Amino acid sequence: MKKLNGKDLFFMAMGATIGAGIITNTGAAIGMAGSGVIIAYLMAFFVMFIANLPTMFFATVHPVMSPAYVMTSWVSKKVAGFWLYCQIFAAFAQAYMGVAFGTYVASIWNIDTRVSACVIVTAFFLINLLNMKASARVQNVTTAFLLLVLVSFIVLGLPKCSVGRMFSSESILYGGWRGIFDACASVLFGVGGCTVLMNFGPMIENPKRNIPKMTVITFVCAFLAFSLVAFVGSGVAPLEEVAGKPMTYQAQIIYPGNGYLIFVIGGALLAIITTINSNYQRYWSSIIRGVDEGWLPEFMGRRNKNDIPWVLMVLFWLMALIPNLFGLNIGQLIGFASAVTLIPMLIPIWGFLKLPEGDPEGWQASKLSQVFKTQGVRIAFCAFCTALIGIFVVLNVLNFSNVVAIFVGVYFAAALIICFGFGDKLLAAGAKRTAVKDGE
Repeated sequence: MKKLNGKDLFFMAMGATIGAGIITNTGAAIGMAGSGVIIAYLMAFFVMFIANLPTMFFATVHPVMSPAYVMTSWVSKKVAGFWLYCQIFAAFAQAYMGVAFGTYVASIWNIDTRVSACVIVTAFFLINLLNMKASARVQNVTTAFLLLVLVSFIVLGLPKCSVGRMFSSESILYGGWRGIFDACASVLFGVGGCTVLMNFGPMIENPKRNIPKMTVITFVCAFLAFSLVAFVGSGVAPLEEVAGKPMTYQAQIIYPGNGYLIFVIGGALLAIITTINSNYQRYWSSIIRGVDEGWLPEFMGRRNKNDIPWVLMVLFWLMALIPNLFGLNIGQLIGFASAVTLIPMLIPIWGFLKLPEGDPEGWQASKLSQVFKTQGVRIAFCAFCTALIGIFVVLNVLNFSNVVAIFVGVYFAAALIICFGFGDKLLAAGAKRTAVKDGE
């Protein structure tokens, strides 16, 4: 199978990052921070980059599928199982992407939202059953068009911005430093798509070079895209007029006539499409190692001729399709999914401590062994990364409603009971399956 090159990784990560949030969340962030939203995005990308450095370093030294799972399993197999069960629930976010796509389509054409949602999640499910290179080609084309549309929004919008007003203290500190901090918190977890490429180590050309290189490049490029779109969005009209509005409102000011539809179709719809495509890639790649180790039934890990775990993909497709098909409360569902994955995201960071003993040859050959010479330095590094992202995790947890808090507590309890009550049996069965396959 052809491996993913630097171009594939760039468009994969950019498409995963520039989702529907750049259209909707940016307007809300402007309402909190004014033109200081560019500072909020700088903070968000910085925090997300630093928080993911342990995983990037791990995936660079020891390129494997599902590096976050592997990192966690090196700390504790049972904790890794808990992390995996939480990640599976995250796939309900795909249902939200479907309804977001359907909503935008309905605003242009008279097509039922649920029909559009079901069609788009099914189409990309089928595309992703092909090999990774095929879905990467689709991602390359759609993301390239998306970036061109965002560039047109920036280029046409900048001349219409009142630069003097935007750089005034009243505009930059529209909501004070608290407003900038709140805006950062609101967009933070929407800018982590750049990390998706870390999941595909063995499927990447020269992973020890391309993973760190393309991760840094995509973080920088994604920050420029988000911040410049937000900067223009906050400056084409008085803040009181654009605060809290989706970017489609500013597009009507920037583009002549019905030209704003270019932004709706090429910006909003393509942003959602690239996210749906990358989500399918991310969901299975982040947990497949754990599936093979026994945390899910053997049939869930079955591959097709293209080495894609098709049963697992069917599960993720149904998690996206059923809520839209039957009109379930997707807003509440995505709230549950976000909450369930929030706290466990702190766990893999500490797997970095096990890298020197888990892959001693790779560690000694890496320059990281000179930077993080002692266990004390590595502990301090992991503690800093945890604290940095942990602040925002805690802030989000404090905003949980009673219903969400109860659901998360029950889900965590059930997952922990399975992992610590039956984990040994599940892992033993997984090891037996692996031994049989290796002997064939």
